[in-house]
Order: sequence, then C-alpha cells, then structure tokens
Amino acid sequence: MLVRMMSVAGYRWYPEYTVEEQYRDFNQSEYMCTIRVFPDYPGAEEPINWSYGLGVTVDMAVQDASYSMLTIMRVRHALLQNSEFCYAPSSQPGEEGYLSGVYFDSSLEDPLLQSTTEMLENRDRDARALRIELYATRARVWMALTQLARIVQTGYGDMEMLNPVRTHLPAHVDWPAIGGVTPLRGPLLPPVRGPRPHPCTYGSQGSQVRVFPDPQVELPGHGGNLYQMFYADA
Repeated sequence: MLVRMMSVAGYRWYPEYTVEEQYRDFNQSEYMCTIRVFPDYPGAEEPINWSYGLGVTVDMAVQDASYSMLTIMRVRHALLQNSEFCYAPSSQPGEEGYLSGVYFDSSLEDPLLQSTTEMLENRDRDARALRIELYATRARVWMALTQLARIVQTGYGDMEMLNPVRTHLPAHVDWPAIGGVTPLRGPLLPPVRGPRPHPCTYGSQGSQVRVFPDPQVELPGHGGNLYQMFYADA
C-alpha cells in the first residue's frame, strides 16, 4: 500500500528498509526498522522522508515503519486527498519517529462512508494504543527481571526464571510482502567480546562479507525490469 501511495504521489524509488536487532538480556531483544524515502529525481543520495518502527519480530518492525511512513505521506501530499487514499489516517512526525494522530472529520463525509471513516480512525487508535502498551509492558518486564537476577545469582531462585520464552507469532499471523528487492547481507559487526556474546543465528560474523549493493530500485511504471536491473548491477 505504501508503494502504491508513493506511485500516486510521483516518487521514483522504492523505500529503503534497514532492520537492526537491539540485543537485551533475558530474551527481551527487539528489532528496530528505519525506513528512508528518496526524492523522484535520478541519482538522489539523501532521503527526504524517514521514519522508524519497532517490533518483536523483523516483519512486525518493518510493517510498523511502513505504516508510520504511510501516515506521514498522507498528510504531506495534498493530491492524495482526492485519491483512493483519502481515508487513510494521517499524522505529524513525532519524537523518535512515533506519531500523533490527526484525523479527518468523518461527519463531513457522505452518510454512506461515515461508518467506514470512523472504523478506520478507531482501528488506527487501537494500533497506536496497543503499540504503546506492548513496549511499555516489555520495559517493565525487563526491569523486573533485572531486579530478579540478583536473587537468582545468589542461589535463591531457578536460573530458568531469567530466560522467558521469546515471542513467536503463530504461523497464520503474517503480513503482506513490502515489495522491492532484499539485498544480500552486508558486512556484520565484529564478534562481541565479553561475558555474554550475542547469540547470533548466522554463525561467525566475518569481516570479508561483501557490501550491500545499491538499494535504490525503481518503482513500477518507470521502465525496465527492476529485478533484472538489480541483479545485473549486483
């Protein structure tokens, strides 16, 4: 949906997503996604819009960032008011990429569309409230486990108390593909030195891995086959 909105607004390049894992003790790690949008002229290197998303899975972080960017674009482009995206929630950018909702007055809509507009506004408020509650709860759990660690380390508690099961969403809870091309993995950080190395699932983090190829891939409708162009350059 974000790609469709960008095409209507005249953008040329796919949005660029970068996901980083924020490691925390007690299986409380989370993912942070940064999304950058480039202007419509060729050769652009500096983004003109960017936003952030958080999630307990990679897909959740990507979708969170995509939704934030969609609501930012909705308020910045007046021509979207007369498009199929006129009922998408809009918002102003807030602290650290989070948003404060700015809703269109549904009472001004056609009576047949008022219920649809109100439902979208309510679902948007639900999503924002649940996101705040999710990460506030995780912060409180991490604080409680940090305090509990002192008791466990002295032998008064079971070590398993400090390792809750990490969140795994059910198989039927998934999101649509974000579009574009996923580049090869770039150079990773050197191995962590210390008492708790990062439990990386990709093995040793070598320094000879090739760099990311050019992430800017043209949106549909600008000519050429984006997959052929991407892999030819890579």
